[in-house]
Amino acid sequence: VLASMVEGMLCRPGVAFDAMVKLTWEHMVRTAPLARGIAPAFGVVPDEAFTVALLHDVGKLVLFDRIGTLRTELRRDLVLSPTLVARMLRTLHEPLGGAAALRWGLGKGAAEVIAVHHRRAEPLVPSPHAECVHVAERLDLALVRRQELDLATWWTEGRLRTPLETVAPQVARVAALRA
Repeated sequence: VLASMVEGMLCRPGVAFDAMVKLTWEHMVRTAPLARGIAPAFGVVPDEAFTVALLHDVGKLVLFDRIGTLRTELRRDLVLSPTLVARMLRTLHEPLGGAAALRWGLGKGAAEVIAVHHRRAEPLVPSPHAECVHVAERLDLALVRRQELDLATWWTEGRLRTPLETVAPQVARVAALRA
């Protein structure tokens, strides 16, 4: 139901961005069941992991929605550099997604996970939920790109505190089911 609701809210920013919106949404939809599958290894409730993972990149949709709104207001497609759009998506989607989650009443916990799921900075407070979403997202991208699952790098880059050996067997099982 939640997936259908979010999909129904998808914006239409114009032909230049439609493919990016579609790829973003497909990634979000694929990441959610992966997070549900690995959640127990992080000590996270599976349905909570699914919901937050489904929404983890909602900040990108917020940006595309704003582009769509500007397109409507100006009555023309926006011409934006692909480099600029990529930079905006990379740097703004986490805080915008967290703010959107708060605005929608999803709670502080969900907003915090969405706002830090890439785990670029050392977290002030341990967050097994954010770790779970981080790993689920990395897992989805690796599976789509047919890359080796480099969990050691994911743990280092994500500054994960949950022991790798606790999670690795579950990640392998979930990856095998999806493959």
